[in-house]
Amino acid sequence: MAFIEKESKDLKQYLLQRKYTASARAAMTHILRAKKIESSKGILLPAYIGLSKIEGSGVFDPVLETGINYEFYNLNNRLSIDFDSVESQLKTGKFQLLFLIHYFGCPQCDTEALVKLCHTYNVLLIEDCAHTILGGLNGKLLGTFGDYSIFSIHKSTSTKDGGFYFDRRGDLPDLPLGSNLNISTETLETFANTDVLAATRQRVLNYMNVSKWVRQYEGLELFFESIPDGSVPLNCPVIVADGKREALYNKLVESDILPTALYHTLIPEIGKADFPISHELANSIINLPTHPDITSADYSAYQSILKNAIEEVFNCDTNT
Repeated sequence: MAFIEKESKDLKQYLLQRKYTASARAAMTHILRAKKIESSKGILLPAYIGLSKIEGSGVFDPVLETGINYEFYNLNNRLSIDFDSVESQLKTGKFQLLFLIHYFGCPQCDTEALVKLCHTYNVLLIEDCAHTILGGLNGKLLGTFGDYSIFSIHKSTSTKDGGFYFDRRGDLPDLPLGSNLNISTETLETFANTDVLAATRQRVLNYMNVSKWVRQYEGLELFFESIPDGSVPLNCPVIVADGKREALYNKLVESDILPTALYHTLIPEIGKADFPISHELANSIINLPTHPDITSADYSAYQSILKNAIEEVFNCDTNT
């Protein structure tokens, strides 16, 4: 073999080792099933998990389906983790896994430090990257910090479903062939033919513009004062003041702008008495669209509709 070959003979170090699934939910179900067989210990979940009448809970349904034991850990009003509080839970020895959600596609904590903390207590970390595919932190892609990570394809592309996971430990079994956890050929082909990088760039550009508008208006506060370099927000999360989230949501829908509210309804297991901050946030957040279908040609009308909706809801003149 020559010292320097004409062409590469081994590109293994560049393979991402994605394991494709029907959805991020399917990926999580597969991971939890495998880990529950290995140990009777449970999983620590963040106390901000949503529930939809149509879709159920992408995070909590796999927990219930697999029967793994669980508890919740506290988050502040920006969904950041209190490391001291989490450590006190890890010290109990009741858990084998900690589930970290990168809400809205951005990291809310020092992920590398959290991984180290978990490993100190022999707990493995699962990163939930369902809200981003190419988002990063400190020069590394989200999903490459934890022991396992799950991703959603349909949230970042035009597919109706699809997901994948990373197994950085290499200890998970393969997906059972023919199961409902497997990705469809149609979804895989669409994903392979999507210029995800170009779509990501447009999404970030749209976020920057929408967030700039939000800063101008009283009654609205950006969830992220700033986003880390390399982050790719799924949308633009905004805190709406004075209990007027629902009014603003409805006014935007009437004007053909369709926001979301992640997560407007929390799973009942996250009680208001135990987790009041989570419930307060759930009642005040709105997520403005920043997806890559929106182009610069849409900006003027988008901003005008948003401005008018805010003026009506807050009974104010945003020009003053």
